[in-house]
Amino acid sequence: MTLWYVARAAGVVAMIMFTLAATLGMVTSANRKPERRFWLQYVHRSAAVTGLVLLGAHVFAVIADSNVAISPTVLLWPFGSGYRPFAMAVGTLALYGLVLAAVAGAARGRLAHSQAFSKYWRSIHIAASVGWLLSIGHALLAGTDRSTPWMLAITVGCLAAVAGAGMYRASTYSAPNLVRTR
Repeated sequence: MTLWYVARAAGVVAMIMFTLAATLGMVTSANRKPERRFWLQYVHRSAAVTGLVLLGAHVFAVIADSNVAISPTVLLWPFGSGYRPFAMAVGTLALYGLVLAAVAGAARGRLAHSQAFSKYWRSIHIAASVGWLLSIGHALLAGTDRSTPWMLAITVGCLAAVAGAGMYRASTYSAPNLVRTR
């Protein structure tokens, strides 16, 4: 039972950390004050790294739990899972997106001199947003607690936080020119 509790807790808190990272990422990009932007980016990255560590713990605990029929091959072929194959595929794709964004983010400083990389940074970083959204889908489809009031409240809260940050970010740009108004 311990691994089951670890898997559940790590998955839920990872989703919350990725939500915090997504929210701060949107709010940070709309902030012009350098000192505030520095701290927001610091917390954004810290939340993302914490989320990745918890995601690793979630995956490890699920695979290590002998009461669950999920093998390590689910990381390569998620539809082959004996447990909710579509939900596992959504979770695996979320993992891929989040790890891709993390690797690109870690390499960003080293590749900052490359105009090609800088040009595509935002496009690559969108993988984090896709990964976050897929993680919400995974939580709604795969979790054993997915229909409990507390889990639904957490999931809706995560969706609301990102939607609110998105609206805040959108409000800082004027539609015709995409020029910051604040």
